[in-house]
Parts: sequence; C-alpha cells; structure tokens
Amino acid sequence: MMTPIYGNDAVLEQIRTMRARDRMPQAVLFWGERGRGRRSLARYFAMTALCNGENAPCGECPSCRKIAQDIHPDVMWPEHSGKRGGFSVETVRHVISDAIVAPNDGDRKVYIFTDCDGMDIRPQNTLLKLTEEPPAHVLLVFTALSRSAFLETMLSRMMPIAVRPCTPEECRRALTQDHGVRDADADAAVSACGGNIGQALAWLEDSDMQALTRCAAQITGALAQKNAYSVLRLLAGYEKDRQSALTLLELLDLQLRDALAMQYGQNACAGCDRRSAEGLSRGLSVSRAARMHEAIRDAWEALDANVSTRIVLAALGGELVS
Repeated sequence: MMTPIYGNDAVLEQIRTMRARDRMPQAVLFWGERGRGRRSLARYFAMTALCNGENAPCGECPSCRKIAQDIHPDVMWPEHSGKRGGFSVETVRHVISDAIVAPNDGDRKVYIFTDCDGMDIRPQNTLLKLTEEPPAHVLLVFTALSRSAFLETMLSRMMPIAVRPCTPEECRRALTQDHGVRDADADAAVSACGGNIGQALAWLEDSDMQALTRCAAQITGALAQKNAYSVLRLLAGYEKDRQSALTLLELLDLQLRDALAMQYGQNACAGCDRRSAEGLSRGLSVSRAARMHEAIRDAWEALDANVSTRIVLAALGGELVS
C-alpha cells in the first residue's frame, strides 16, 4: 500500500500522465524545502515508471510493493559521502558503469540521488554525460532544496518539478492517520511547523528541533519590533552549533516568506509560528524582505562553507535589523 502524499496532487497527476503517454523524463529533479516529501515523490516516480499493474502506480503489483519496501533490484539509492553529504566521484562512476547493465526485473532502472545540495562540481561533471545521453532503460531522479544546487549544464538536462507544501489541515491528518500521533501532539506540531509534514515529525521526536522553532519565532518577533539586541542574543545562542544554526536559518527564511505572503492577503503556512510572522508582516516592505532573505541566504552559504559560526551569526543579526 502506498503512503499518501499530501499537497502535490498536480505533481502526482503530471507523473501519471507522463507514464500513460509513455513520456517519462529520463532525468527529473524534485526540489523544495526539506520535509515537503521530495523523497516520497521520487519513490512515487519510480513506482509509476516500473509498475506492472493497471493505472500506474497501482501500489499492489510486485514491483510497486518492492519499491514501497525499498527492496526493488532496479531502484538504486546512491550513498552520500564526505562532510557536506554529497556524492563522491567514485560513487558516480559506479552508477555510470552499472547503468549500462540491463535491468533485473523489468524494462527500466531508476537511480535516485537524494539531497543533492552537497554535490560539488567534480561529481556533477562526471555525471553530466550520463544525464545528457542515458541508456534508454535508465531514469535519473534527483532531489534538492533548490535548483541552484546544480550546474546549469546539468539543470538544462533535467525536468525540474517544484514540491509544494500541504495545508496545516492536511499535515494534521497525515500525523494522526498515517503516523499515529495523538491529537494534542499533532496540534502542537502543526502550530510549530505549518504544512511541513517532515518537519512536524522531526519536531515531535527532537527536543532540539522544538527549541529551534521557539527560537525562530522569538527572532521573528524581535525583528517585528526591530529589537537588535534580542535578535543578536538569540542568534548567539547557536554560535557553537553550526548544524543547528543552519536549521535555524531555514526556519527564519520560512517565517520571512510567510510574513511577506500575509501582507498580500495570501494564506501562509510554511513557517513555524504564525503569530510572530503576522507581527513581522505589518509594515514589511518588499525591499526589506528581499534584503533579509539575501542576508539569510548568504549566511547559510557561509556557514555551509565553514566560515566561523560566531562571525556569521553576528553579521547576520546586524543585517537583519538594518
């Protein structure tokens, strides 16, 4: 049985239509924020491509059941390596040599490269020829936070598909019905994470994540009041924890996105705290939002490049309230 995928009905229909018309792309990229279901969509794509039943993906044929259990011999998930969690040149070369081998069970082989944001230039260049001219039986699937994770030469040979958030109501239903979360806990997780099911599950299981969402809400509130001291103090709490600082910046960017959407009367549900986002939205200009977004993005990239966490967060605090 397939796990439900929420918030992306149009994407699911697009995949089914491509299969029905025998026009499955040989290279596809599912991109969007962590927790929105990029991996689930990659698995759904593979299931649709390899399904042996009617109305693919049927979810019941041997191929669908094997993919659902991650035991299908023709669906490969290359392993990450290195400090940035990318893919080594050796791993890519192994995929290239394996790709010319005929499938085991059916007509196609699917290689799913997840979380490609740490894939650097060398493995991308090594993979380029396979992406340009894959064997007829090979499908390549990639997932990433952003399209910018890839070189233009790689990106031009993929079909990019944006992964959308689900509504808070859908997130709550997924937590209670699919994951057995108690109603009260589901309400708290949805309040913190909006329509992001993956983040909600992580939030429920991780006290550190709960602390990060509280901090992101507090910083958002301080930004609404232009309280530079509070912003700097809250950011400084993560100057010795690079990974948590990276997550905090992602949460802040979602809060900023919600605040800007609210100003234009749109229903926003990506961030972790609606009330503080509403406060920030009052008087938030497009130019200020753009500056804040650029500052957060630049800080994230600097942290990812191992620049001093203390220096990056201190500089970010100053830029956010300027």
